[in-house]
Amino acid sequence: MTSAGPALSPRQEQVLLLLGDGMGLGEIAARLGISEWTARTYRDEGRRRLGARTTAQAAVLVREQRAQVR
Repeated sequence: MTSAGPALSPRQEQVLLLLGDGMGLGEIAARLGISEWTARTYRDEGRRRLGARTTAQAAVLVREQRAQVR
């Protein structure tokens, strides 16, 4: 797991944060006005860019990166 690599898009970050909050892909899709397939794509691409093996790891990395910025 590494934070190196391309930065996440705002939407990828948003989807990973919502997943980390316990929302499902269907709930996220409805909330953001996107398809579940699109939400899944944002999740998967965000995980890939972060080098995270799991969605939980990706959500933790996003939260850590946001905390460092503040």
